[in-house]
Order: sequence, then structure tokens, then C-alpha cells
Amino acid sequence: MIGQSNLQINEESSNVRGIISYLESNYYSNNKINENDIMVAINGIESSLLGGHNAKISSGDVVTILSTVHGG
Repeated sequence: MIGQSNLQINEESSNVRGIISYLESNYYSNNKINENDIMVAINGIESSLLGGHNAKISSGDVVTILSTVHGG
């Protein structure tokens, strides 16, 4: 997706929406990330259980973004 398996983002505070915006601005300059095609987990917990795209991300948190689009 971004050409690397890990990425460290140094932001004071953020949420899932902020991380997606950061990725779009820095790695997807001509495209938008389709939020319906990804699953986001914060420290192993699906973000929908933590507030969805408003889920707070703190320093040291591990954010995992997985594609939900797959072949069958």
C-alpha cells in the first residue's frame, strides 16, 4: 500500500480519521482511501468499538490497517 510494512507517525494527538488523512496527503496524493475497504485496529482492538473514525490514538499506540477487499 505505502511501500513499507511499518510507519511511525509523530503527531501530538490524533484519531483514525487523522491517520487516514495523513496517509492520503503523504502517500496517496492522487487518490482517496476508501474507508469502507479497510479495517483499522488500535492496539489490536477494532476501531469501530473505540469510536470509529473518531477513535483517539495516543503516543505509543499501534495502529493496524487491513484491506477488507479480497478475492474468493
